[in-house]
Amino acid sequence: MTDDEPDAAIAVVGSYNHDMSVTVPDLPVPGETVMGEKFEQNAGGKGSNQAIAAARGGGDVSFIGSVGDDRFGEAARELWAEEDIDAAGVLTGDAPTGAALIHVEESGENAIAVAPGSNHELSGASVREKQAVIEDADVLVTQLETPIESVQAAATVGEAAGTEFILDPAPAQELPDELVAAVDVATPNESEVRVLAGHDPDADVEEAETARTVLDRGPEAVVVTLGADGALVVTDDQTVAVPPIAVDVVDTTGAGDAFNGAFAVARGEGADLVAAAERGVAAGAAACTERGAVPSLPSRSTIDSYLDD
Repeated sequence: MTDDEPDAAIAVVGSYNHDMSVTVPDLPVPGETVMGEKFEQNAGGKGSNQAIAAARGGGDVSFIGSVGDDRFGEAARELWAEEDIDAAGVLTGDAPTGAALIHVEESGENAIAVAPGSNHELSGASVREKQAVIEDADVLVTQLETPIESVQAAATVGEAAGTEFILDPAPAQELPDELVAAVDVATPNESEVRVLAGHDPDADVEEAETARTVLDRGPEAVVVTLGADGALVVTDDQTVAVPPIAVDVVDTTGAGDAFNGAFAVARGEGADLVAAAERGVAAGAAACTERGAVPSLPSRSTIDSYLDD
């Protein structure tokens, strides 16, 4: 993108959570108390994270979601203003702002529990009231931390407007055929692509084969994020492995959101699927080098530097 080209318009429909994380030597097993070493509080939620990732990656971003009438909700609105995200589509719900409790292992792996709060108050009707945001966008991005009816409403509006629809199917769950058929690009990880294909999340099946099964449900492409192994782009015509970028992993929280934000901006700028996935992999790698979701989401220049190395 050159300076005289308009930014890609990205509409994100999704969640906001206030994240509270503790670093532990090992993830606790049921009934176990583990003494942690560091406690942090950060903004989170897949929807908000992806909106911020897209904005830092060069997109012109609008966000549709729901937060509570509380200090966490106020902090969210202040954050979006700082990140130059249009949050006029964010509702103030009756329930408290969503919250996430995160254990981060010293190796970088994590385990997360989420109390959705006001995220569950984002209805299909609420999304349709903000449909102009989606209609004016080049790319629509959603996840599954808000009610399915909100995701379905966004998909319906986007399909009618010709807006490219990227679905990050997380957290993994069974989805209506109608919704999956409306997806242009699905961006699951290894376990999520298995669930989309009708398998158990830990089934012993190859990602490429599973992605092709998902294609049969209607998406034009499936881009499987593989963490330290990069990504896999699968369409009816091609299966392309996008190589990883090696980094010293500090915290994997937010890496998938960084991928989706950068991927969406690249698609909005006209990049093909493989080139967009390469930017996503670079963004995800960069996000693993810092703790916390929002603090780790990289700028456009940082993503560029990873691709230039």
